[in-house]
Amino acid sequence: MSNISDQKVVVVCDFTDTMKDVIVHGIRMADILKKELCLLAFWKDKNQKSQIQEKLILTTRKLKSNLPDQVISSLLLQSSLRDNMAKLVDNYNAILVVLHQSNIKTGLKAFRESTIAFLFVNGSLPEFLTYKNVLVPVDCRKSSKEASLWPSYLGRFNQSMIHLVCANDTETDQAKMLKNNMSFIRKFFLNLNIRHRFIAGKSTSWGIFNETLANASGWNADVMTFAGSTYITFLDMMIGLPEEKIIRKAGYLPILIINPRKDVCILCD
Repeated sequence: MSNISDQKVVVVCDFTDTMKDVIVHGIRMADILKKELCLLAFWKDKNQKSQIQEKLILTTRKLKSNLPDQVISSLLLQSSLRDNMAKLVDNYNAILVVLHQSNIKTGLKAFRESTIAFLFVNGSLPEFLTYKNVLVPVDCRKSSKEASLWPSYLGRFNQSMIHLVCANDTETDQAKMLKNNMSFIRKFFLNLNIRHRFIAGKSTSWGIFNETLANASGWNADVMTFAGSTYITFLDMMIGLPEEKIIRKAGYLPILIINPRKDVCILCD
């Protein structure tokens, strides 16, 4: 990635009624991170390409008029989000993809090919646009360390409070890995002066995500972030990945996930 200003928060535009919610959250994240906002659309049929391009230009022009201080661009690509993930990162310096919860199926297909975070949103209620109370389930997987990266961005750039909900693992090896994860995250956040607190969960690593989501409203959470599945089985593909189930049950709570199966791209600051 060439320089800071090149990095982009990418908003997937499908020109449905829910697109405005995605754009609002994208604007908010671009403002927090001080990054360019990029409106992204796709075309498959050449007969529709010019029509989609016109809609994209009009939407971009309107946003630029209303948000003169925000750097805004647009991008029209062929095919699908999944087919363009490498290009978005390598050629266009994307660092975050924002899309609607209703696009979860196609979104997760792209996510599995992604080295950048995905933010799934639903609605644009003001209480879910602050990104001030960040919920992070901490399990025994190594990816819990990597998953602390995006909460650290929100802590640094948005002065957010990070609530780390720790699993309750009793099996020796899992408990040891969990303890190592907690120690790493604690040192990481202390070095960056990030406000945080640890919450003792009641569930094991396999249930801590559901427990965290179930208590989100009680903790006044406005976003939940975690690492997606490390291993994906055929059964997972048939019945749905754990992250898919969390996103579907999230309601209006934004869900930000990173892909532990890929090297995660780092935000420049």
